[in-house]
Amino acid sequence: MRIRNFRCSRVLAGLIALMALTLVACGASGTNSDNTIRLGLSPDEDSAAVLARYEPLVDYLSEATGLRVEPYVGADYTAVIEALNSGHLDLAWFGPSEYVLASERVNGGVEPFASAIQSDDTVPYRSSFIVRTDSGINGPADFQGKVVAFTDPASTSGHIFGQYALTEAGYDVDSLFSQIVYSGSHDASLLSLLNGRVDVAAISSRKIPGFIDSGVAGRDEIKTVFESPEIPADPITYRADLPQDKKDLLRHAFLDQTPALAAALEGTGFSHFGEARDSDYDIVRTAYEVTGLEPEL
Repeated sequence: MRIRNFRCSRVLAGLIALMALTLVACGASGTNSDNTIRLGLSPDEDSAAVLARYEPLVDYLSEATGLRVEPYVGADYTAVIEALNSGHLDLAWFGPSEYVLASERVNGGVEPFASAIQSDDTVPYRSSFIVRTDSGINGPADFQGKVVAFTDPASTSGHIFGQYALTEAGYDVDSLFSQIVYSGSHDASLLSLLNGRVDVAAISSRKIPGFIDSGVAGRDEIKTVFESPEIPADPITYRADLPQDKKDLLRHAFLDQTPALAAALEGTGFSHFGEARDSDYDIVRTAYEVTGLEPEL
């Protein structure tokens, strides 16, 4: 049995999230909503953990721009795109494949202006296929007939680049695994692996050190047996129709390398932001083409 598409459940989750976001927006409308910027964050792990990790950055952005910055974590990876497309968000921190999808689907367009640069002590950004060390699985040749967990169809490191790497290595993903499931997040995929519900999990290489350091997974409990090419840095984007004065404020807040920004990024795995261009993500478009996957909401 293959679980290949959860579009209905994802759409329902997205609608629920949008309803909640609309209520937040309505509640803010009486408190200088023209001065409010709503920032979308993808649910690469539990939403509470995402909000806690980026709270210092949100506070910094509010202080640096003089705008009221409100964070929003999508119910799934495409919920942020839906919210941006519906005008409920102004700004979004995307994964690369989400950005490619947003660039095609958001009415009026989106503009990448900054990219999140990893700290020097972090591992390169890749899709890592991990297994339990006692599984007897040592590489893609051993994936035959196994159950794999990807995170979300729109996730760059949790799905797109994993499939891309396997396809480039000569494997037909549809026939390689006996079952493909989507867990919803990187930590959920790891837990499914540790609990024996899946045999292989494709997750972000950036997540693995944190899982080990926090004790969620023992250092000798899991191992990486296959990795994708390096993935381009996460883009920060705003709606193309955002007023220019707000764009300028946000660009300076993200791109000015100040001590305050460095402090706000502590604990996130990122050190600063660099310039971003649409062409930086052409390799993601290539990954979609090579795998035959179609970016879709």
